[in-house]
Amino acid sequence: MAVKLTGARQRKIPKMIKNSLNTIPDNAVLYFDNDWCAQCYGETNVVKDFTQIVGDVVPFYEINVNEKPELAQKFEVCSAPSIVLIKNGKKVDQFSKFLNFNQFKTLFNYYFSSLKSKEVKEHAREHAR
Repeated sequence: MAVKLTGARQRKIPKMIKNSLNTIPDNAVLYFDNDWCAQCYGETNVVKDFTQIVGDVVPFYEINVNEKPELAQKFEVCSAPSIVLIKNGKKVDQFSKFLNFNQFKTLFNYYFSSLKSKEVKEHAREHAR
């Protein structure tokens, strides 16, 4: 995990976990992509940026549907990019389209706002100005 300097303190920058989902976590964001999807390239950047902000609160998993078709089937993913939200161990929502940063932030806040860390709240305050 990379370390980012934030003022006088250091904070680990979370990264997405690639193609590894042995057990379903209580809370998670599952991002399904593939190698030949043009929209996936743009969505990957959005998801990676968002992971750096809130990945310490909720883990993010990047799953390539070509390499892990069994996971795509398990979560009923039929197209890429797709985002599956897991809350309290259950799939609560799924989006099979490109989401920009603000759309992604709205969804995350709706489902996971009660889990936010101090860093997430600070980031939200800084960008609300």
